[in-house]
Amino acid sequence: MRHRWTGKGLLVIISSPSGGGKSTVIRALRSRHLEFLYSISVTTRGKRRGERNGTHYTFVSPDQFKRLVKAGQLVEWASVHDQFYGTPKASIVRARRLRRVMLFDLDVQGAAAMRQSVPSAVTIFLSPPSWEILKKRLEGRHSETEAQRRRRLRTAREELRRQREYDYRVINDTLEQCVSDCEAIIRAELLRSEDKR
Repeated sequence: MRHRWTGKGLLVIISSPSGGGKSTVIRALRSRHLEFLYSISVTTRGKRRGERNGTHYTFVSPDQFKRLVKAGQLVEWASVHDQFYGTPKASIVRARRLRRVMLFDLDVQGAAAMRQSVPSAVTIFLSPPSWEILKKRLEGRHSETEAQRRRRLRTAREELRRQREYDYRVINDTLEQCVSDCEAIIRAELLRSEDKR
């Protein structure tokens, strides 16, 4: 019998402003559903504490990144906070070949570019319960300078204005409810008739 969470190569993009919790929600989804695949983005930014190459990101030099772009190996790429981020085409090929759910952790720019390339991708925007809560989450990171935090807050305001571009909007208040809402969306999309999207 086919597992209830497989059977279709479903691409699911999850976005949020910085501090919005997309990485935490994706980790929770993957721990609940070991059959879900995860697209590891390529980036030129440095590793943060606890990050591992090939697990959290594929870390490359700016020259290596340019070579990937030139070779057409990225389905989308963008410059964010003076660093490059991109999504490997191989992730999409793999999800379709294995007929599995593939999760993508993308910012608003990346999601918009991905929608252009792959219109069938499902997009979910995680919205904070309030602006004040988002500020507290960002301030609690302690991994960035004050100038970096201010820049991220400016970017977050712009990203929140674009949440209507997404198929779904989920309020990330409690992790349990947010993950359950994302599961419900994914399950509904897996059950959708092929010709209805």
